Amino acid sequence: MKRLYYILIVLGSLFTESCTEPYALQTESYESAIVIEATLTDEFKHQEIKLSRTHRLEENGPDVETGAVVFITDSNGNQYNFQENSDKYISQDEFKALPNATYQLHVVTSDGKTYTSTNESLSSLTNIDDVTATQGVNTNGEEGVQILANSTKSTAGIEYYRFDYEETNKIIAPHWISRQGTVVYSTQPLPNGGPGKIEMIDWPYEAKTCYTTEQSKEISISNTSLNSSNSNVSFIRFLKASDYKIANRYSIKVTMHNESLEAYNFYDALKKSSTGGSLLSQNQPGFFSGNIKNQSNQSEKVIGFFDVSHVSSKRIFFNFEDIFPNHQRPEYPYFCPVVTPLNEDKFKFYYCFCVGPGCPTDPSCAGFYILESVRIKMKAVYIYGDEFIYLTNIECGDCTSFSSNVRPSFWVD
Repeated sequence: MKRLYYILIVLGSLFTESCTEPYALQTESYESAIVIEATLTDEFKHQEIKLSRTHRLEENGPDVETGAVVFITDSNGNQYNFQENSDKYISQDEFKALPNATYQLHVVTSDGKTYTSTNESLSSLTNIDDVTATQGVNTNGEEGVQILANSTKSTAGIEYYRFDYEETNKIIAPHWISRQGTVVYSTQPLPNGGPGKIEMIDWPYEAKTCYTTEQSKEISISNTSLNSSNSNVSFIRFLKASDYKIANRYSIKVTMHNESLEAYNFYDALKKSSTGGSLLSQNQPGFFSGNIKNQSNQSEKVIGFFDVSHVSSKRIFFNFEDIFPNHQRPEYPYFCPVVTPLNEDKFKFYYCFCVGPGCPTDPSCAGFYILESVRIKMKAVYIYGDEFIYLTNIECGDCTSFSSNVRPSFWVD
């Protein structure tokens, strides 16, 4: 009986397609502005603040604002200091926003400019009651699953909310098996005329099952002030039935921020103008003033809003068949063909090892696909028998090539 093995080898142009040449966009006019992302919550934790600068279209991303002094003061006379950590500023101590107190953000940049916010406080204490996932159809008539958040109407009469989410999906590599190929070199001449051979060994790490976690990038807000019922239903997310994210098991944690009317109006204006709807997008056709000002130059453009909000979160899990019991499972996002007797010639290559400048034309390897011993890189392939190998993309046999094999602490199967 022939044995079916997976060996990992980097593939070049075997499964690639041509692409068009990108057009390099250039910025005609540009004005640098500081970007301040600051949300103080009533969760007892190390609070975080991000400082950066706007960037041009042709640049890779925003420049992090380093060397700043950042702190928050409250109406009770407390000061909470932040320290720089990688690309953000993190509070030295854990603390949370309290009811009946006001808070003010202070930022002093390395060039001596001082920015302060208006005094802000918690607006309301509405919580998420539950998050649901049900079949639905989007505006294009495509079938999928819609994620909704339900909450009880606020008794304070404040009904402005901002949502974000963290989603995690389970990945199963379709061509994974328990052993992988590796090159074993020998000091003695081998029958194949080369310096080594391929042997199968146990996988040194988990490569079949992975988990990908992503944060929301859109601005999602809800105004339920005109809702006459006692409950609020807010749309969070839509995933097509063909999206591989829900092919196995999927989890989403939805977080609701209670907002003031001023904060809601800021995010609403930002959402309507931002490119792609991303939070505090760096490429905007217009400018919208928040509640943070330069104390010595009130006309300076400052992007951002110091937000003090009550937050609540809910996490749900579901399997694909829970939502679509009779639906075809979404396809794996990478090309992973099944080798059969009818198509095996497309993927089959004989191999041997050779050395030296004449390796590609070495007579001992004539008619064979050559794995040059000094260039071989073990990544995604599978071997059938002892005479030839079948090639496949790395993502098909090793999910760590694009995801993480670390099982999240919150994960429940």
